[in-house]
Amino acid sequence: MIRTGQLTVFLFALLWTGISIALAQEKTQGMVVIEVLGEAGHQSDTPVRLYAEKSDIPLTTAKIGTPTLVSPGTYRLELDVLGGQVTRKNVLVKAGRTTTVMIGEVAGLQVQALDKKGQELGLAVEVYDSGSGEKLGDFLSGETIIAYPGMVDVKIATPPQPQWWRKVTLQGSSVARLNLHERVHGELRVHPLLEGKDVSSTTHVIIYEAGTQKEVARSDPGSEHHFRLETGKYDIFVQNTTEKGKPFVIDHAEITGEEPVEKQVPLDVQSAPPLPKIQTL
Repeated sequence: MIRTGQLTVFLFALLWTGISIALAQEKTQGMVVIEVLGEAGHQSDTPVRLYAEKSDIPLTTAKIGTPTLVSPGTYRLELDVLGGQVTRKNVLVKAGRTTTVMIGEVAGLQVQALDKKGQELGLAVEVYDSGSGEKLGDFLSGETIIAYPGMVDVKIATPPQPQWWRKVTLQGSSVARLNLHERVHGELRVHPLLEGKDVSSTTHVIIYEAGTQKEVARSDPGSEHHFRLETGKYDIFVQNTTEKGKPFVIDHAEITGEEPVEKQVPLDVQSAPPLPKIQTL
């Protein structure tokens, strides 16, 4: 018990000593905070290099938005951005004070590529100058990068072939956000029926976006009418090429997920309902 008590006292003393040293450092040193693009800039991993005056060797690196403890003095800051570099000279730091450096002449670019579950895929992204075609840099989706304002082309390595965003405007003091979501596809299986038999071999099927004339897919007469579609609502137009039944039928279907949707479309001409019997007294 005595040894345990002595160990507790020792650890407490050690902790107090560490806190005292940290407090003393705060009084004898100063803080530097670099702010770029507000809260959006805090998501960037781009480091800021701090140099002593007239030195070419960095003393330390700082994260945007995070206070960095340094000795009092005059510093130079360098921030690498797409298309160049931002420099701040004569940054004065005093003991016990916080110096905030605002960098407002840059823009941000954020690209997100999410899978079906909303998780970031981390795809390769390349950025090119829209005018010259020069490659300015690359990064991974999910990151926020800092760039000079201008117009750029952005390429993302989506399978099976890359996708481009052309002439993306990067405005100073703001963030351009590009989002890409992996789309969920399901299968629609249309079964035209005549007298209870499948007549896919003698029918045309056209799929439209619900309530529009925008054609999404079509299938000619054959053994089956199967369609790979994104989730959503659709109108189904079935044309009957035989002389039996209805010449065409319009039906509807909804794809809600990856599970196949089976849709039976009867083409039979409905017979007239029987007349009601009139009872006589």
